[in-house]
Amino acid sequence: MADLPDAFFLPTHSGSLFCLYHAPQGAVLRGQVLHLHPFAEELNTCRRISAQCARALAAAGFAVLQFDMYGCGDSVGDFGDATWTAWLNNAHDAQEELQLRAGEPTEAAPLWLWGVRSGTLMTADMLKDMNVPCHVLWWQPVVSGQQVLQQWLRLDAAKEWLSKDKERIEATPSLSEQLKRGQDVHVGGYRISPELARELNTLHLAPSRPQTPGQGKLVSMDISASPSSPPPGITRQAQIWQDQGWQPHLQSVTCGTFWQQFSSTDPSDLIDASLACVR
Repeated sequence: MADLPDAFFLPTHSGSLFCLYHAPQGAVLRGQVLHLHPFAEELNTCRRISAQCARALAAAGFAVLQFDMYGCGDSVGDFGDATWTAWLNNAHDAQEELQLRAGEPTEAAPLWLWGVRSGTLMTADMLKDMNVPCHVLWWQPVVSGQQVLQQWLRLDAAKEWLSKDKERIEATPSLSEQLKRGQDVHVGGYRISPELARELNTLHLAPSRPQTPGQGKLVSMDISASPSSPPPGITRQAQIWQDQGWQPHLQSVTCGTFWQQFSSTDPSDLIDASLACVR
């Protein structure tokens, strides 16, 4: 039976962050894994499967830290007050805590940044300031922060059109226009500030700095309900990372699209494929 994770609150400059530390099992530390969760409600829809994978990684000898960013999940703060800069600082604070618990990463036991959906953008941003052996694992990556924001705003647009109140729709500025005017918007129970929207619109999945050739692994998992090839956008990004010295590995995995809604999807193939790559 797997050991239960250590649940605790990590003090940071932006407040206390809820964390789960999964201690590595076995005699040999295989590496460290920092989990970077997705945007808004996707954190909740992905939580079950992310936790399953974290436990599997720990059972395989990896030290794993999951944490909720400021204003997300069980951490302090309101989502509407969150900024990407604050979340990036949270990620570095969490990585330092993981290192305190598991030791300095080495080539034999490196650090993996595991990003899910918009969390993949955080991996790229974090690498600007990383000075330890590091690899990257992506689950269903997004190519830009603009894509994340547009997908989220479309949820409200779809709801409005389904209401069939076209006169009110035409008389109300779009959410994008409201953000441009400096107004907060509310989508799916989440308040999004103009500052967060501006930051998201500047983010791209491209690597922030070159990597020493052969030392950085990039594993990208494309997840779909039926067999498919990696999206062209991700293939192009992988080539950019390869040109910067990274070793990309793109893999398609058949699994339900669990980030879109709560489901009882069996993630065994996704977890097994991820374990095989980080090992």
